[in-house]
Formats: sequence, structure tokens, C-alpha cells
Amino acid sequence: MTWRTATVSATAPDRSLAGTPPAADGSADRTVAQRPGPVGAARPNRPRSDPRPSVGGEPARHTATPHSAPVHRFARRWVVPAIVWALCAPAPAAGATCPEAPDATLRSAFVEAERSPPKDRGGWERLRARLGGYPLFPYVELARLRKDLHRVPASEIEAFLKRHDGEGVTLLLRRRWLRQLADRRDWRKFIEWHPGDSAPIKLRCRHAQALLDTGDEAGAFAAAAALWMSGKSRPKACDPVFAVWLGSDRFSPSLAWKRIELAMADGNVRLVRYLERFLEPPDRKLAAAWRRIHENPRETGSAVLEGDPSRVEAVLVHGLERLARRDPAAAAERLAALEARTGIGAAGRAAAARRIGLTYAYRRDPRAVDWLRRVDAPHADEHARRWRVAAATLHARWPNVLEGVDSMPEKERARERWRYWRARALEAMGRRDEARVEFESLARARDYYGFLAADRLGTEYRFNHRPLAVAEEIVERVAAMPALRRALELLALGRRTEARREWYALIRDFGEEDLKAASWLAQCRDWHGRAILTIARTPERDDIELRFPLAFQDVVESSSSRQTLPPAMVYAFIRQESAFMADVRSRAGALGLMQIMPRTGRELMRGMGRKLRSERQLLAPELNVTLGTRYIRSLLSKTGERLPLAAASYNAGPHRVRGWLPEEGEVEAAVWIDNIPFTETRRYVRRILAYSAIYEHRLGLRPTRLSERMPPVPARAGL
Repeated sequence: MTWRTATVSATAPDRSLAGTPPAADGSADRTVAQRPGPVGAARPNRPRSDPRPSVGGEPARHTATPHSAPVHRFARRWVVPAIVWALCAPAPAAGATCPEAPDATLRSAFVEAERSPPKDRGGWERLRARLGGYPLFPYVELARLRKDLHRVPASEIEAFLKRHDGEGVTLLLRRRWLRQLADRRDWRKFIEWHPGDSAPIKLRCRHAQALLDTGDEAGAFAAAAALWMSGKSRPKACDPVFAVWLGSDRFSPSLAWKRIELAMADGNVRLVRYLERFLEPPDRKLAAAWRRIHENPRETGSAVLEGDPSRVEAVLVHGLERLARRDPAAAAERLAALEARTGIGAAGRAAAARRIGLTYAYRRDPRAVDWLRRVDAPHADEHARRWRVAAATLHARWPNVLEGVDSMPEKERARERWRYWRARALEAMGRRDEARVEFESLARARDYYGFLAADRLGTEYRFNHRPLAVAEEIVERVAAMPALRRALELLALGRRTEARREWYALIRDFGEEDLKAASWLAQCRDWHGRAILTIARTPERDDIELRFPLAFQDVVESSSSRQTLPPAMVYAFIRQESAFMADVRSRAGALGLMQIMPRTGRELMRGMGRKLRSERQLLAPELNVTLGTRYIRSLLSKTGERLPLAAASYNAGPHRVRGWLPEEGEVEAAVWIDNIPFTETRRYVRRILAYSAIYEHRLGLRPTRLSERMPPVPARAGL
């Protein structure tokens, strides 16, 4: 029997789009490949009897507010094919059903019991008889333990932790209990239950103290050394054990210098000033000079530095790299002067040349190519090799493009990006037959560069859809796991943070087949984010119906229509921004399906004549997509309907993108994209373009060629 899975990571590399042509269907034991529906068929969301349960839940569909705007041509183009494909799409094979949800009365009883756990044994026995088989019964036990943690016997806490060892339900309880044990200085129990290096830093510091206080000096000093060796300052909880270790014969000034190197790499000058006290006088003087050069890199090479030659060179290279970021021409002059008096070795020269070349590359200066060519193979890292080729494409130095790609390690050279630019170089140099062979090979892949190669050849895009098969017995076994049942039930109750915590713990040690089964189970509950991120941990990439779900259809359709945007484009942004996680918050503070920053949300709301009363409003799918599509429309209007520029602006900000435009003349869009200074933004733009084509295919439409979406990028003055 075939089970189906959805997915790919929202942050997976571009090559995750790649796919091979479908293999012939086959069967073995209870695994039977499912026959795909029509190519690009839209999978309808599974209806729910109660899409908005009173105790929470994640509805499969969201109804948009009606509006009077006429249906735009893109919406008309999408609606009919989507309906047709939804009607024709095959249902999963018999037996491939989602786990049934518990009875609603059990959910209500659980919510009440968790709020007020029984206090006597009889009450617990009655509750266990009623809820013992309910997936979230352990959370009632957890609620009682957390409420009375100071009074509950240690044996009960330990029994609970052992029953649910390694599961998400115990994570916060274990940490809270460890803090309580540390406060009591019950070190033996603390050591027994400490999870090791996976614990937060403060608990690791307390663990080192526990080892010291229980007589394990060697273990304590080893733990202290590992904690101390960081470019970041450590919490005060580490100070007591650090004090003992620093006063022992296990500590030496050379360790302080190593930490200074880490701190300078992090730009933590304040920490360096503190660490200087542990150095011998000559090194203390050198460290102080390093701080001065860090703050004023123009002093590099002018001040006389004394000390260990390798340490002096580290200071000089640091200064040259800092100077190169600000003024690469001045750094080049200082490097030449140092080379003339042999004040820097081969590795140092290569490091300085690398930084000079990278700064020129970020600034789109033609000098980048020659500087990066100076970084010889033993000292060239992947970042420098990438920019050596990218800069050569920008300045149409095609022989240098070919030279740069051919100098890469074999595994790196085999990636789609470099194969594409190698073919372009061969084409530009008149070696068209060789270029065509490479383009034909690339065009077989479902990939940004595969689509570009197909455009060079004028051939159709290959989407290579192949449904994913998972053995039924594996799905049944994973579905029966208590942690999975808890995760899905927490999701149904709207407790997504706890659901994700359970999920992370559950799949941490899964093999490939279990991951595929878990991904399918998440998808069948419309938990698209978990399905996408889970399947991304496997090599499976070819079931595009499941990797690129058509969720929130009503919201996407109505918002796209209002802003005259193709729905496929909006889906591409949602897929990349949040992987359909409506409640997601980024570290930067962006919220919801389209990752709207609160400041941007407020500005967009003002433009609609409305007020954003709370940031939480941005988590509502309808409002979030409404604002996201308004923002995309604004960016497209400002960039002459150029999707690459609009996508880059959405990710990095319009002000940055304006600075990346050529000062004069036009630049081919594919070349411009590969010369975006930010790695995240480069990948983002490529994915938006590729995902747009994939989603058009998913919606039953003929994909718009990337070349049509990628007109030349104009000079700054032209926008």
C-alpha cells in the first residue's frame, strides 16, 4: 500500500529541488506504488467536520472576507484548472487513512483535569480509568508535578522522567527540576539527570560545579575548559568553577590566547580586555595592540609588533581583513608593503587577498576577479571559489568563469549552479556543442538552474513528479507511537509550541523510512510545516504534490485577485517564508505565513485605513496574506514588475536592493542574482522563481518561463 508524504525544507539548499525522472512503479511485500493523478493535479485539502473546534485546532481551509473587486485574469486562469484537478485527483489507496481523533468529550475532560489535577489517590484512579488511554494524559501528570515540584517526592519525578525518557513532555520539567536540585546542592541527583552538552549553558555550568563539589576534579576541569573556550562571555553561574580551574595547574596562558583569538573573531573586544590579565607581559602588550588595530585597522603595518611570529601574523591578518572590508584599495597597499618586508606568510597573504577580493566582489568591482584568483587552491575556501566565478560572470570574463569552475573540487563542481555557469562560459567561448550537452543534462532536473537551462534550449520544464511510497506497516507503527499521538493531539488543541517540542524529540533519531511515515502522518493532519521539514531530512524529493501543498486556498485566491498577482507566485512566497506554518515567528520578529515584520504590517495597515492593534493579529492567515500580497504588489510596482528585484526586496529590504543595482547599463538577471552579496537573499530569489514555476504546474497551468520573469536588471537611475 502506498502512503503519501509532503515536502522540502523552507531553508533547504537549491539542489533540494532537483529530481530524477520517475522510475517504473513496483511492489514488494505490502508496498505498492500509487498511481499518480493528472500531471500537476491539485490535491484538495481534506474536509473537517469541525474546522474551528472550540478547544483549538488548525483548520485546513480559511475563508477570505468577500470583496467587490472583479476576479483578475490570473485568478480566473487558476480557479477552473484547480477545480478540475481537485475533482480528478486520486484519493489515497485503501487503508491509507489518518489516525482518528479522540472523542471530543475526552478532550474537554483533559482540559479540565490539566487545569485542576486531582489531589488524592482516589481522584487519580478515577481519572486514570477515564483518561488513561487519552494521548495527553501524561500532561495531566506533568501539570501536577510542576504545580507541586517542591513537595513531590523525588521518586515520583524520577519515575515520570524514566517513563517518558527523551520525549518532549519531559524537557521543561527536567530543566526545572535540575535547577531546583542545583539550588538545593543535591549534586548527585543533579549529575544523574543532567542531559550533557544539550543542556542550556547555565545548567552546564552548574554541572561542572556539581562534579567539582562531588570530588570529580578531572571531570569538573574538563567541563570548565570546554565552557571557557568560547568567544562569548559566559554567565555568572560559571564563575565559581572557573575560579578554581583558573587557579589550577590545568590552566595556562596559551589557553587565554586561544580564547582571545575566538573573541576577536567574534569582535568581542570587551572580553579580550578581560582576558589580557591571564597573559605574560609580551603577549599582553600584543593583545592590547590587537584591540587597537581592531578598532582602527588603518594602524595595520604601521605599528611595531613584537612577540611570537605566528601571533603577530594573526594580528596583522586580522587588521588587513578589517581594513579590506572598509577600504580594499588601502588594504591592498598595506599588504604589498608587508609582502615587501616579508612580514606575512603565504597563508596570511592568501587570507588578506581573499578578503580584498570578496569586498570588491560585493561592490561589483572588476578587480574582484584577479584578487580572488590570487587565493591559491590550498588556501581557497568554498566561499572564495564561489565569488571568484560569480564576479567573473558579472564582468563577462568567460575564460575566468571556466577556469574558476574547473579549479573547484569535484563534488562542488558537480552542483547545478556551477555546471550551468560552466555551460554558459563554453557557449560564450564558441564551444556550443559542449555547452548544449551540459544544458541538456541540466534541463532534466526540477531546479532553478535546470529551468534556466531549459530556457537556453527552448525545451519544456521537467517536473519529474513521483509519488512517495511507504510501507503500510511502517506508517501504522509510527502512528501508534505515544509521542506522535501526543503531538497530533496537541496540534488539534492549538498548542503548537508543545506539539513541535514533542515532534522534535520524536523524530530526532528516526531513520529514513520512519521519517517518511511521520511526514505523511503530519501532512494528513494538514500540519504542512512539520511534513515539509520532516521529509527534508530524507533524500526523497520527487513527490511535488506533497512537497508543495495547496493550503489556505481561499485566502491565497482572494488576496492574489485583489492585488493582480498570480496565485502561484503568492504560494511560492508562502512556501519559502514559512512552509505554511501560520503561527511561526522568526528570530528577527517576522510573523505568520508571509513573515510580516510588525513595522511593515503597521505601515501597510495604515495604507488600508486600518490600525494594527496587536502584533498577534499578524498571525491570522487572512490578514497576513492580505498584507503580504499588498507588499509584493508595491514592490513589483516599484521595480517595473521585475520579480527578482521584488523578491530580493521582500527578503533584504528595498534600500539594500537599490544599492545592489548597477550604476550604469543593464545586467542579465541571472548574473545579477548570483552576485547578490547576501547568501540568504541569493537563495531566496532563486527559490521564489523556481517555486513559482512549480506552483503553476501544481495548479494545472502552463508554467511561465523563468526567462519571462527575468528581464535585464536596469541601472539605479532607471528605477
